[in-house]
Amino acid sequence: MTETGEQEIHTDDLDSAGQDVTAADSHVGGRVLSRGRRSAAPARGRPRFDRASLTARWEGLDAKRAIILALVISVVALTLAMPVRTYFSQRAEFDQLRASNDRLRSEVTDYQQKVNEQGDPAYIEAKARERLQFVRPGEKALVMMFPDDDARIAAQKQAQERARNPWYGNLWESVSTPPNAK
Repeated sequence: MTETGEQEIHTDDLDSAGQDVTAADSHVGGRVLSRGRRSAAPARGRPRFDRASLTARWEGLDAKRAIILALVISVVALTLAMPVRTYFSQRAEFDQLRASNDRLRSEVTDYQQKVNEQGDPAYIEAKARERLQFVRPGEKALVMMFPDDDARIAAQKQAQERARNPWYGNLWESVSTPPNAK
């Protein structure tokens, strides 16, 4: 028997060249030994999975353990479902409140601008001239009077009646009625 430090190699397991015959199937400390050579370091990058060891694990899993594993996974999923749902609902509410705050800030700046404008004497004078028809001393006020809605509607009705009359009736009416004095 020869001792290598990681495993024991029996003299029966050695072939005529002195190499380990069973080493191709042996796994020591996560390292695969092949043809008597030892792997100095585990493979870098992604770990390699041996299909035989995975199938052996699945075959070793009995129904009782599978049910317990499924039960544990479902309990963990149910435990995490409510906090995750709460997180997403609070996130949506936070986004809505942020949008509302932005809208309110813009309204506040608009109102602040209006307050600043109303404190300006030139703005006050312009609004008084526009809304109240105020004039400065020495200026002449000119106010345009447009017919109100009732007079405009009455004129439209009279025009429609005139359009329905025959041409000779309109001619007789224009000759017989004196024009309106302005």
